Amino acid sequence: MRVTALPFRLLLAALLSAAVLLGASHSADDKKDEKKPAADAKKIAKLIDDLGDDDEDIRKAAEKALVKLGEDALMALKKAGKSHADADVRLRATLLARTLEGTVFGGLKKYVGHTRDIRHIAVSKDGKKALTGSMDNTARLWDVEDGKELKKLEGHLSWVWSVAFSKDEKQAVTAGSNDKTLRIWDLSNAKELKKLEGHGDRVYGAAWSPDGKLILSGGADKDTSLRTWDPETGKEQKKWEGHKGWVWKVVFSPDGKKAASAGCNDKSYRIWDVETGKTLVDGQNAHDGSWVTGVAFTHDGKKLLTCGRDGTVRLWDASDGKKLKTYTGTKDNVECVAISKDGKRFLAGSLDLVYVFDTESGKIIHRFEEHKGNVWAVAFLPNGRKALSGGEDKVMRLWGVPR
Repeated sequence: MRVTALPFRLLLAALLSAAVLLGASHSADDKKDEKKPAADAKKIAKLIDDLGDDDEDIRKAAEKALVKLGEDALMALKKAGKSHADADVRLRATLLARTLEGTVFGGLKKYVGHTRDIRHIAVSKDGKKALTGSMDNTARLWDVEDGKELKKLEGHLSWVWSVAFSKDEKQAVTAGSNDKTLRIWDLSNAKELKKLEGHGDRVYGAAWSPDGKLILSGGADKDTSLRTWDPETGKEQKKWEGHKGWVWKVVFSPDGKKAASAGCNDKSYRIWDVETGKTLVDGQNAHDGSWVTGVAFTHDGKKLLTCGRDGTVRLWDASDGKKLKTYTGTKDNVECVAISKDGKRFLAGSLDLVYVFDTESGKIIHRFEEHKGNVWAVAFLPNGRKALSGGEDKVMRLWGVPR
């Protein structure tokens, strides 16, 4: 039924009220199983039609119900905003879709404290805590739920480039770049437990093996080796050589049998056998002559994502280095990458933006736009429906990820 349009400010006020209701229910909805069945399409279509009803109570009830449905209603609202026969419904559906998209997939929380760029983020297994490494020479432990800084790890004399939790998450390791050290910390009291020294120059990469028995580091400048360390004794175990450029990032495969490294300005990635230290895959010229800035294994360990300053993300077979896919569509360099546990989505951090890609189709399904400057770090929370990102604007942000 066609009705006279409400004054815009009244309509906007009603939709903002709906957003408040959504915000109040958002945290509770997050605790529900993400595999809940989608809402019935006919029900959603009827509610959208009700946005044009003469009766204000019916319109408000429809708005409230659509807000409660959240993501399930979003695509239908976007479609109605473009093609519904009723002009009033088109207007209300468009505004409600914008409200929903901003609330469901916009910034949910900010974590403020760092005074320079955030370079790396690690998330605990339960998603309740996060570690950040920053160019302000500190690492920080955060409560993801309430946004509070829990601990500040101070002691490095230079940028903290990489961070990682121990297996039991009671400790952390950090890489201090120009101070040429890694450090192990007690997260209960933020006390330094050990200083790992041996690299001849800057240390950028740091990772802790899934079984907790090894720490892996990556060097730069005059020392481009990777090294393994015993976290119990702090002693160096093995030195892996092969890269000719800065080893910017290192990661273990989920089973801990392999490791991958981003060679940055030697324009390569490598996959290593952890037991022997031998190169399994030498990914030379992986991004067509551009720097390789990030690496991430899929959770079955069979594939590897790399990102680079050619503005692409690439997917490789982790057994033989065969290129499987190239993902395009970002507007600038890609500085970091992370993949969801189910492998269906991955994040790519770039200038001002974090892109959410569908891994199978290669389509960009969402852009998170609240950062200013380069996004250096991204990480999924365990359920894959939320993500953390940080970068040049010194703030870590929590936001929603589309299904």
